[in-house]
Amino acid sequence: MVDMDYLDRVDDKDLQIIEILSSNARISLRDIKKKVNLSPSSIRNRMEHLVEIGVIKRYTVDIDYRKMGFDIQVLVQITAKPGTSRDLYARLSSYAQVSEVLRTAGPANFILRVRVKDIADLTRFITGELETLEGVQRIETMFILPDDEE
Repeated sequence: MVDMDYLDRVDDKDLQIIEILSSNARISLRDIKKKVNLSPSSIRNRMEHLVEIGVIKRYTVDIDYRKMGFDIQVLVQITAKPGTSRDLYARLSSYAQVSEVLRTAGPANFILRVRVKDIADLTRFITGELETLEGVQRIETMFILPDDEE
């Protein structure tokens, strides 16, 4: 009989694997083995299990958007008219300039992470796209300052 509690449980070895993958999703099983003292097949099984139970949602890559010409990053707060947030969420998620949409509780309904090449591009996006969306009541922007290292 299968222990049903195990299906949803995450143990210390799983937490170690998650921490390692959080730093480098491309690390080899051999390198993980050195850090957690498990066989590569056991590590692979644990990783598959973490995906199956929804702990690991996706593997990702960290991109330097400035090197791709997207020098401006902005957080955009959007307040929606009552009853429009569900449809608005789908529309906001569809823009190439929007890398993240967070639904929030508080004065704003959404916080977007927006990446654009320059101020003119940002102006076109806000005035030509966001301001014209049905259901948008208010828009506020905050520039994200680059790290000291950049």
